[in-house]
Amino acid sequence: MLEPIVYDVGRLCKFKDSYTPNIINLNIEIDEPKLLYDTPEPLLEKFKKSFIGELKIDGETYKYQVLNYGKYIERAKIEEVDLYIIADRKIIERKELTYIKKLREKISPNSAIYFPLANPWEIPLLAYLGADFFGTLSEFYAVKGYKLTKNRAIKSDKSFEELIEENNKVYLDIIEEVQEVIKKGYLRNLVEETSISHPYLWANYRRYEPDLRNISTFKKHKVIVTANIKIPEVKKYLERLKNYEPYTNIILLLPCSSKKPYSESKTHRKIIKAIGKAVVEELILTSPYGLVPRALELAVNYDIPVTGEWSLEEIELINKLLKEFLKKVEEKFGDYKVISYLPDHYLEILEVESLVVKDLEELRKILKEYRGDKRKQRVHNLKELCRYQFYHNFLPDNIYINRKNQIIYKNKILATLKDKFILSLEGGKLMWETLGRDSFYVETNFDVKKGSLFPPGFVDCNEKISYDDEVILIKDNKFLGVGRAKLPGHEMKKAKHGALVNIRKVL
Repeated sequence: MLEPIVYDVGRLCKFKDSYTPNIINLNIEIDEPKLLYDTPEPLLEKFKKSFIGELKIDGETYKYQVLNYGKYIERAKIEEVDLYIIADRKIIERKELTYIKKLREKISPNSAIYFPLANPWEIPLLAYLGADFFGTLSEFYAVKGYKLTKNRAIKSDKSFEELIEENNKVYLDIIEEVQEVIKKGYLRNLVEETSISHPYLWANYRRYEPDLRNISTFKKHKVIVTANIKIPEVKKYLERLKNYEPYTNIILLLPCSSKKPYSESKTHRKIIKAIGKAVVEELILTSPYGLVPRALELAVNYDIPVTGEWSLEEIELINKLLKEFLKKVEEKFGDYKVISYLPDHYLEILEVESLVVKDLEELRKILKEYRGDKRKQRVHNLKELCRYQFYHNFLPDNIYINRKNQIIYKNKILATLKDKFILSLEGGKLMWETLGRDSFYVETNFDVKKGSLFPPGFVDCNEKISYDDEVILIKDNKFLGVGRAKLPGHEMKKAKHGALVNIRKVL
């Protein structure tokens, strides 16, 4: 029914000549009474809880299942259909709404989830959870004399016809905005805007634990940081940070900068110049990511309002991550030395001892005794970024990066470093030879060509693959080519149609 195109926790899908999330008003009738949300459990057996049927949309027939379970929706027995209809809108106001994630995990990415009755301000959160279609309440509010806005219903003296027209336009506007923010990677921010005024929505937003594979590991657009510290992109970063291996036991703590990557800011360019040939582990302290090694600065791209004050959560996160990092350093090297080149409002929150340096000249003098092989450290940093991107490193020791940001090994290009590693054929082949099925592989049943891979040619893949990840293609354990994931790995395994991988190069 649907063809997923873009993921941003929620997803943008192609449906015929339009896109979802979208409005669709369907007249579905069930042959037995609807189960009330609060029906006592002993009465459950008296109700039919699943209705299977067919409907036509623009001349095409689709199979649907109405889930008539009330608050017991987690007990739903899911059939294989094109459209899943949530019978009771009351679950939007209850914790059972988070079941939508479980439903999405069970069904094909080509199947749609439909809420027949949704308020405009509920649509962003429902789309964030994985719903695709929504019915409107335009007439309901018009009859009662209410005009809808993006966030609420307002009493109005306008006629019924005028109110219906205006209310329908509000739905179309919110759908247009939802589709646009999914494309741009800002759906979470829209969800927060529309949910904060409605406690039942905000509660479900805070309860929801998104599948982190449904967001790009390296987002092209900046993550906009709000007061909400529970940000999926941050959680994904922190999970992968655990794999980072320190290069040295000389730790230099640095402030963040508004410009990203940090190394392109004026402040950090001066710091890097002062470091010179010294080999130190540069750690940038920041909110909301806590701690960013210089090697991983390409992995974070965000904007946050700066007040000069830290919240308790920010202080706790920074110190927790720093202590964990120093413990890892101590386990590897036996001891460590911490040097801080930080403003006072950073120093005030630190719970670790350090040598405080106030100016760059002093920093330059102190670091002279720690000079070492910078080339080896650059190689280490590339390996750690590779480990961050693919969970494992496959880059050998004797690589270097040229002025075109190409990773060279034995006069061959393995990858180009842009916002992430873009694999060449040589790099993809080396990844497969080094990592085997620990690599981000997609297995096919035919010799692929440049273009797109579709479900009939799909055999298997690494489920750790996220949307937009670099992947390699294999057949019968032989390397074929490289490309970019159009779906997360777990969704590829359930897809029935639509592109799975954009194949960039083949042998």
